[in-house]
Amino acid sequence: MSDYDPREILVLCESIMEDGELTYDELYRLGEWLNNHQEACSNWPGNLLVEPLQKAWADGKVTKTEARQVGRVILQIRKEAAKRDEEEAIAYATKIASQAARTFELTHPNLPTIPFTTRVKSHTKRGVFYEVNLSGPSCTCPDFLSFRHRLSAGHLTRCWKHVFRAYAKLGSHDTWPGWLRSFLDFPWPPHPRKEWLVLSIRRGWFTLQRPQLVLISSAPNHWADVFASKDSCYDRYG
Repeated sequence: MSDYDPREILVLCESIMEDGELTYDELYRLGEWLNNHQEACSNWPGNLLVEPLQKAWADGKVTKTEARQVGRVILQIRKEAAKRDEEEAIAYATKIASQAARTFELTHPNLPTIPFTTRVKSHTKRGVFYEVNLSGPSCTCPDFLSFRHRLSAGHLTRCWKHVFRAYAKLGSHDTWPGWLRSFLDFPWPPHPRKEWLVLSIRRGWFTLQRPQLVLISSAPNHWADVFASKDSCYDRYG
């Protein structure tokens, strides 16, 4: 695996495209930069630009068609860079989530803090995306901003549908312990006025078994959620 760092050329490509136009001077500047950075020509994303730039300058002049071709390559690079950035962010957040799961305190009805921000697509509005931050968690969608943003950090009711999808990006819910696994595996958004409590109960008066932790909600809409263990596996009841 190459240790080459593409950040400098990515910044250059971003500056070239930030005004929405690709000029001949900018193409010349990009070609000159690659000439002066030979390592970039054999590594991504510079290796994608070498051939179209060589074709564009082969006869000493650049046509509009050739400029558009280079522009399409740069747009392709931007999309790939965004994808790679998200993959790196998910890998890092997944590692943090795994660490948080090992120390998560199940006696408190709170969500773990994970420094992970991602975009989640709206399923009701075409072309609309919302930004979800799992350190809150928070979401930029209207429902969260209207009904949930005033809840304290880590409050389970902050889990709106877009927040559940962000958690799903971190991989299998098997990472999480106890009732939290069941809560995230059953992504039914809580009522915005729902409060939560963790109770420690025993199955019988004379049992020597360890107390069971049960997650229980209030019932603002006449329905209370109960996440309880059966045969060591948590499930949702109401």
